[in-house]
Amino acid sequence: MKITVADNSGVCFGVRRALSLLGDAVAEAKKNGTKVAMLGPIIHNPRVIAHYAAEGVEVTDIDSIQEKSCVVIRSHGITKAEQAKLGSISGITLVDTTCPYVQRIHQLVEKRSAEGFAVLIMGDREHSEVKGITSRISGDFFVIHPTEFDSKSGELSDFIKNHEKIFAVAQTTSRPANYEYLLKKSRKTAAELPGHRFLAVETICTATLKRQDSAGELAKKVGSMVVIGGKNSSNTSKLFQVVSEKNKNSFWVESPADFTESDIETLKNSESVGITAGASTPDDQIAEMKLFLESLND
Repeated sequence: MKITVADNSGVCFGVRRALSLLGDAVAEAKKNGTKVAMLGPIIHNPRVIAHYAAEGVEVTDIDSIQEKSCVVIRSHGITKAEQAKLGSISGITLVDTTCPYVQRIHQLVEKRSAEGFAVLIMGDREHSEVKGITSRISGDFFVIHPTEFDSKSGELSDFIKNHEKIFAVAQTTSRPANYEYLLKKSRKTAAELPGHRFLAVETICTATLKRQDSAGELAKKVGSMVVIGGKNSSNTSKLFQVVSEKNKNSFWVESPADFTESDIETLKNSESVGITAGASTPDDQIAEMKLFLESLND
């Protein structure tokens, strides 16, 4: 079995930065005898969260933060209300690991909505990143997920028709093809309305683009494909969609323990296996998977 790891697999710049900041915070807390808490899981990788839980770092919500503790803001960002509440808690030390790409969207929607633009967002309205984005919009906004393009087509059209100025962004982990489709559809509606302005900006993370492209190319060349990442990870979900469209023998797992006996038989019968991993998957988890697959050759 030939095993190939796709280029651009695993942790992106934002996640690497977040984990580095968290590691520094934990080390400093140990020296000072203080407590570290994550305001929401720093990344969507249950194994990483479990590792830090063993180090005494708990995932908490805004109402459970203790005074004089160290609070780590997750990489997906927080809402404006949560940010304001943090400022009212006495003596806490804040470590903000919000991804710079997410921070950029916060700034963009805040600026454009203040200028009178209604904001169109492609993404998952229940995801912490999108909640943080919408909290910074002062006017009207509309969130649509790619799975809703057909069912909410009428609502989208009405939203565009009811606002003379529209500004569009996408969740950072989105699939580019979906965003392009939404923009084409929305621009067509806006173009039919005299005096309407439709502006859009590219907000999909460049690391996401490269990861999806590399994984998609590899998936076409191998017998089976393994995608590593948390089942609660948005970017890993999109990555698996890309891979599984190009290779029917695709598996999404958090660790080797997730494979079924049937999965392992399929892998053993593959002359070549590709590996890719979501942005929340550390290098050691990729190395662990590679070692496991190599052991199937024995």
